[in-house]
This record gives sequence, C-alpha cells and structure tokens, in this order.
Amino acid sequence: MSIDVEDRSAFKARMKEALNFDKRRAAVLTIDMQREYLDESVGQSVVKPDAAARVLNATKVLLDACRGEGIPVIHAYVARQQHDIDAGIVSGGLAYIKAAQEIGASQAPHRPARTRPDRPVGSPEAEVPAALVAPSDIHITDKKGLDSFAHTELGFLLDRVLQPKFLIMTGINTDTCVYSTTFTAANAGYAPIVISDCVASMRGRDSHEMALELMSRSIAWVLMLDEFLERLRA
Repeated sequence: MSIDVEDRSAFKARMKEALNFDKRRAAVLTIDMQREYLDESVGQSVVKPDAAARVLNATKVLLDACRGEGIPVIHAYVARQQHDIDAGIVSGGLAYIKAAQEIGASQAPHRPARTRPDRPVGSPEAEVPAALVAPSDIHITDKKGLDSFAHTELGFLLDRVLQPKFLIMTGINTDTCVYSTTFTAANAGYAPIVISDCVASMRGRDSHEMALELMSRSIAWVLMLDEFLERLRA
C-alpha cells in the first residue's frame, strides 16, 4: 500500500512555539521501561540494540535533569501476578496480541515469538534498569495492558496527589503502550509531551515513527531531548 504523506512540519513547529511549559506543574512518566525490552540478557521482546542504547542513555539524562528540578518521576509497568498468568491474561486481555502468541507469530520482525510468561512479579525482565531508578521515584507495578491508566492507581495519583498539568512521556513501545497512555492522558485533560529520544518500539523504526507522527498531529507535543531540556532550563 502506498499513500501520500502530507507535510505537517509547519503545524508542528507552530505548536512547539505555543507550548508554554511550566516545570512547577509537571511529572515524568516512564511506561514499561523494563529489562524485558531493553536488556538482551533477559528479555524476549527487546528492541533493536541501537534503539535500546538510545532510550537508556537519553532517559537517564532526562530523569536526572527532571529530578534536579524537583519534578516527580513515575514508573508505570507490568509485573504480572501468578493469577493473571494462570488465567492466560496477555496485555490486559487484548485479543489481537493473544491471537498472535497462540499461533507463534512474533510482532517484532527481528525477534522470535515469546515462549515464557510475560514479566512475572520478581523476574529480572520485570525490573526497571537500575540506572533509571532513584529512591524518590514512584512505582506503579499493576499495569495490566496497553494503557497505564487502565486498572491502576495512576489516575488517582495524578488527579488527587501530584496534580500536574504537563506529563512528560517516555517508554516502550511507542506504537502501543506509549501511544495508548498518551491518548488517555490527553483525554483526561493533561498536556502530554512525548520525548522522542526516550521511546522506541520492538516492532521497528517504522512503527515508532508512525506513532510519533500521529501523536504530534493530534494529541501531544513530540520533542527531542535537547528541545525539552532547553525548555526545562529556561
């Protein structure tokens, strides 16, 4: 299939100019930033090595800078309970992904299909890499599916406790969990800012880039790390 892709660069440039970021009303959210996707030694669904290195390095810089400005950091991720595994829960019951696993079809073109349960509680693959974690961070470990808000305390935490306006979005995968969580954040009234250096997809760069393009056209600001740090330090 071939389609003509319209140039929306002028629109996106104007939207970046219109972003009146206030670090006093911000929070950072990492989504499934786990060894399952970022560490070849334990993960079944690891993004390509260059993407993993990019995400790890850029996210560490981002999180350290945000903590230095007093911006809270939240990690939302899957740590699957045994009862969910026994019930065959996959990505919160998402039929499409479950069907792919049942027929042994891998969504990642460079990886075989999963053969082990997805990120059980206490497993190495469920861990957030140590370089991205600080004692002050908040962990939401009961994420069930693609949307970090669904069936978790994230909405309550943001709405009642932290009360940010701006949500700085990072994580894996750009085209599923980051995309889905960003849509919910926008619908909930937050101003999502997706840091393009800090997201990636196991399904490849094309899926990653398509998701960024769609979000930047309709629901979120998509900034490179340097662009965001410039605003943070202003």
